[in-house]
Amino acid sequence: MNDATILILQDRSIGLETLQDDLRRHQIFPLFLYASNIQEFKAALARKNADLILLVQRYFTIPFDDVLHMVRGTSPELPIIVILPEGRATEGMDLLKRGAQDYLLETELDRLPASVFSARRLRSATPAPKPFDLATPAPVVFERASNERPLEETLIGSIIDIVTEVDLMGTILYESPSIFDQLGYTQEELIGRNAFSLIHPMDVPKVMPVFMLALASPGIPHSARFRFRHKNGSWRVLESVGKSILPKEGSRHVIVTSRVFKEELRPRANLGDSEALFMDVVEGLGEGVLVTDSSDKILYANRQMAEFTGYDVSNLLGQLSYKVFLPEEAWPIYMEQKEKWLLGNKEEYELSIPRKDGVPLCMHVNVSPYRDSEGRIVGTLTAFTDITKRKLAEEEVQRTFASLHAAKDRAEEMNRLKTNFLNNVSHEIRTPLNSILGFSSILSDSLEGTEFGSYARTIETSGKRLLETIEGILDLSRLESNTVSLVPRRISLEVEARRIVSLLELQAREKGIAVYVDAESPVQAYVDVHYLGRVLMNVVGNAIKFTPSGNVRIVLSNNADTVEIKIIDTGIGISEEFLPHLFEEFYQESDGLARTFEGTGVGLRIAKRLVELMGGSISAESEKGKGSTFTISLPLNMEQAAKA
Repeated sequence: MNDATILILQDRSIGLETLQDDLRRHQIFPLFLYASNIQEFKAALARKNADLILLVQRYFTIPFDDVLHMVRGTSPELPIIVILPEGRATEGMDLLKRGAQDYLLETELDRLPASVFSARRLRSATPAPKPFDLATPAPVVFERASNERPLEETLIGSIIDIVTEVDLMGTILYESPSIFDQLGYTQEELIGRNAFSLIHPMDVPKVMPVFMLALASPGIPHSARFRFRHKNGSWRVLESVGKSILPKEGSRHVIVTSRVFKEELRPRANLGDSEALFMDVVEGLGEGVLVTDSSDKILYANRQMAEFTGYDVSNLLGQLSYKVFLPEEAWPIYMEQKEKWLLGNKEEYELSIPRKDGVPLCMHVNVSPYRDSEGRIVGTLTAFTDITKRKLAEEEVQRTFASLHAAKDRAEEMNRLKTNFLNNVSHEIRTPLNSILGFSSILSDSLEGTEFGSYARTIETSGKRLLETIEGILDLSRLESNTVSLVPRRISLEVEARRIVSLLELQAREKGIAVYVDAESPVQAYVDVHYLGRVLMNVVGNAIKFTPSGNVRIVLSNNADTVEIKIIDTGIGISEEFLPHLFEEFYQESDGLARTFEGTGVGLRIAKRLVELMGGSISAESEKGKGSTFTISLPLNMEQAAKA
């Protein structure tokens, strides 16, 4: 009985395996079979090894009627449970009428074990178990945690008590099979209906406060006695105990266990005191409650509703609610909505409702139709929640967000102006600086070996240092203002590395340092050659600068989907404390006027930003006094660069 072969109809063989644990916790051990198209479905039906069908409508293109026709042609007794997207409960009720065993919304899959159990029980036609002793003083109450259902719930079909699950609007989500023996209904006839429509109209006012109290106090059982309509039209007195729970997803539900009250077993108690107690409790709820008839006259208002609005309850009863709580210009719109409610629609709104003193309140309003014993809609039930403080907080957040957005726009504009300013200043500086560098180079060559030749070389060196500083500041400014424009193409890294080495050869020779380029095979990358050159100039230049003696090696290699450039030096290394700040702007391990090495501290930050813009990454490893290794990873092809 507890082994179940479930044929799942959907266009993919994934997505519902997580339900296996849920079913096993309820002693149902499933084997999942899948059919993703009509051919696989026909083959599965021909094997006749499924106990039930789970139709995932969102992911199966064959209409329900076609599925039903195929099933009835081969296995007429095979039950079908349909899983529907959220918000399509009305369609689910229609599917029940057309032949589905049950339906579940995608947000209530925790009901699947009970639905599977019920479907298999009906199919196997197991004789009804021996009922419990009706003289038991209290009905059984099933409690579940927020994240699982206990084992007892899979045995609901074997007890005489009626077990019902309803949502916060009173809509029946689950009904135990025992409802048939007790009140004449099948499960399918009740699931989806509003439970209050079957309660005697004179008992609804006393049941409603108990229901709301159960919602407001999760985990605590609350009881009530009321008249419930039998399928044959007569009335039965039910004793019920309800307790609210919170499923994994969605709003709060109430689990109710009921049994038919037998006069001969227990004398009818005077319920006047209990009803008074229930009314006192509902009067203390934090939500306002308003019951109106079809003409919108107020039949009931609780104390909280009076506190919200500033009106006395006695002054509210008998008045038209829309005239009390809405301005006249909103009446036509309200009456249009009223027509929807009287057609059976449930609605939620956020409304501004003025208090008696004129102060506006922002309320969350939940409206549902109210039905009589014949199922006719005779009015509305409305719950009000004061969300004024929340709305004020939201408005404050919106104002803060708008202020931050304006500040961001201002900062971006200032950044753009700064970049333009630096570009203009750079142009003005570089024009005379190029002349200084050119003439100092000529003077250096002409006066070589003399004291003035030394002065000329100093001028040339200082000019180059100034030019590098200007270029670094401009690069950083472009990066910060997102004005860097990349033109990636496939290049040979070995050719580019050797070009950079040739530009830095003089600097290395003056320090007596050897610079090598190692490439075991041709290495190509998809990058912007100009900005890659800037990266290598910064990183290799730093390696030469911080290497008093020894060598600098540039090692090129191919990986699976990237290429790597390693710059390895035998220099002074980097301390463990400074290494995390290596790629931050303006950070230098030695700073102040007494620093050992020159520079602005932006070169490595610029290198990191440029490498990341090209879809790569850069990292560093170092030990103080033992040299450093910088690793640059770059994309191998255009697709990887575009994805980055």
